[in-house]
Amino acid sequence: MVKDFTPRLAIVLLLAGLILSACSSIGGPTPTEVEIIFDPAEAQTQASSTHVATPTLRPTPTATATLSPTEIPTPTNTLDPYHAIIAQGVQQREAGDFDASIGTLSEAIKMDTANPEAYIQRGITYNVSGNADQALVDFNFAINYDPNSAEAYNARGVAWTQKNQIKQAILDFDKALELKSDYLGAFTNRGIAHLNRGINEQNQEEIDAAFADLSRAVDLEPDNPEVYFNRGQAYLIASQTTNDPSFFDLCIANFNQAIALDPTNPESFNKRATCSVLKSDFEGAYNDFSEAIRLAPEQARYYLYRAALYPDAGDLETSLADAQKVLDLTQGVQATTEITEMRVSAEQLLKDLPTMSASTPTPQP
Repeated sequence: MVKDFTPRLAIVLLLAGLILSACSSIGGPTPTEVEIIFDPAEAQTQASSTHVATPTLRPTPTATATLSPTEIPTPTNTLDPYHAIIAQGVQQREAGDFDASIGTLSEAIKMDTANPEAYIQRGITYNVSGNADQALVDFNFAINYDPNSAEAYNARGVAWTQKNQIKQAILDFDKALELKSDYLGAFTNRGIAHLNRGINEQNQEEIDAAFADLSRAVDLEPDNPEVYFNRGQAYLIASQTTNDPSFFDLCIANFNQAIALDPTNPESFNKRATCSVLKSDFEGAYNDFSEAIRLAPEQARYYLYRAALYPDAGDLETSLADAQKVLDLTQGVQATTEITEMRVSAEQLLKDLPTMSASTPTPQP
């Protein structure tokens, strides 16, 4: 059950990606996404107008993969030339140099044309750069050379999700889990695929299947903060299309555990704050946004979210300073849709905030 929010507080939800008719679109974060891209190896670009969730839920600020379709070791002197080149290509991808990554991984393929590893990694790079069709070609090659590669099926499922082919994606995740029954990434990916379909089709059975998979991921690695982050964010997304207010509490409980295991991830505080907004716990939200700012002071959106809480939390002076900070941090930055919307919202807050009266005391950090 979603309560009605004022346009001002809706900024927090809209820009955090939580007023959705479906899950967030795949790809780099946009103002209407839930920022669940998780791993650069599984971040996607959605060409379709239908919003679907990124297969592997991970916060962008900590996008160093542990749930990637395959694990490649860091280059060391002990690596053979083939794996050293693959590792170099992965590093180039993680640095955002996709063309170089594709070129390097292509060299690895030339070294061993029947080895699926380089095809998988090059396919992941194609996915990250938004070329799902070419990624599928590489994943098909990988599966052809190794029909028992759970990593190849998992990676291909991610590509199908990018193309909004959810049914086909689930079939690939099923196959990955058939081949590797304890595959954490495939459980997470399949859970998000079920969540997409459940929300798009208003199908409670699919939503239940999503949480079963995400909970299985928790069972597999109960000391991994990411599994709680993923499940908490799924509750956050699903709460917007269900009439179950307990999802807010479940969302907070999962982020509590994620924070207990890793108190350095600002996105965990950001998402827990958004859960608190949905529960009208504005003081709790204010404190969590403040901690996110402390951990990542360069993230303009955290200042915007905190400013938007006034007058329910915070003081006018700090809120105005936060709105101005958004403009300062985004000044001269390439005018993407996200940046433009943040700046418009900040400018509007600078006009509106002085007309509001504080209704709550400033929360103490």
